[in-house]
Amino acid sequence: MSAKESLLATLGVLGDCLKDGALIDKNLTDHDLRASMLRQGLAVLAFATMESFIRERTGELLRSFSNPLLTFTDLLPALQRATTLGALEGIRFRLKLRPVQERVNWLVGALAPVASATSNLAQLSTHSFGQAASNLIEDDIQEILKAFGVKDPWKQITELSRRLGVGTLDSRSEFIAIKERRHDSAHALSANVLHPDLEGSLRSVLAICIGFDLLISHAHGLTNLKLGPSTGNRPLMAHTDVKLLFVTQQPGPAKRFAVRKEQLPPPAPTLNKSLRILPDVSSAITFARSYASARRIQVVVLDGISAPRDWINW
Repeated sequence: MSAKESLLATLGVLGDCLKDGALIDKNLTDHDLRASMLRQGLAVLAFATMESFIRERTGELLRSFSNPLLTFTDLLPALQRATTLGALEGIRFRLKLRPVQERVNWLVGALAPVASATSNLAQLSTHSFGQAASNLIEDDIQEILKAFGVKDPWKQITELSRRLGVGTLDSRSEFIAIKERRHDSAHALSANVLHPDLEGSLRSVLAICIGFDLLISHAHGLTNLKLGPSTGNRPLMAHTDVKLLFVTQQPGPAKRFAVRKEQLPPPAPTLNKSLRILPDVSSAITFARSYASARRIQVVVLDGISAPRDWINW
């Protein structure tokens, strides 16, 4: 299962959990205590879901440079440092968590991608980012995106997620709030996690993850083509460099699907340019994927209330 598939599946389960009456206070002492503890557990899982996706998706991309003409020196200096020195820090921390009897074999395997980093870009170390501590912090996300050439990363996540209709006022502040809610819930039985906060957390997790993925995947794709941001006199990448194609359900009983190109400039894009109307979502996604791939456009599939339910990177 890919990082995105795992994220969407987990968010779906967490969303179903929030609909359970066992999580709602009813002014009954025993029930409310159970409800509070259940909400604390979900607060931990919400952060873990976001954290796992960011780590796993970054790892997928580090293992998917495929251009045989791409060299180590084509990567930004920050990415070169991360995949060597940063990976060593991540490996050193993770080694302590391995069973003693497994450490030698695990270490030899973990060091191989670091040793071959300058000659084998198809297998860069998955320990390069966010692995030198137990949990991700907000600076880790910034470090990852900057290493791929994204300017002012948290601002770009905020602005891009707004274009998708799932944005928050400040993605960085929301990440910190989810992180702190997780910390309080994991370390204090008296932590007070409100049901509306959990609902907001799931929306914010989706916004942060989809914004992060669209940005890093676009930057990775350009780097793979030797057109990376902040290389060859090219500027750092902003959210406006990410072009979007939407698959949306048409109103009415026929349930037809439109493929629509976003009309910039943001922050108030419109969806008034339909490229094709198709009879089912599968046909619409197939057409959108084909159209977008050749033009380096990201595809976002919207549900019946115009919220993202899937996305496809070119």
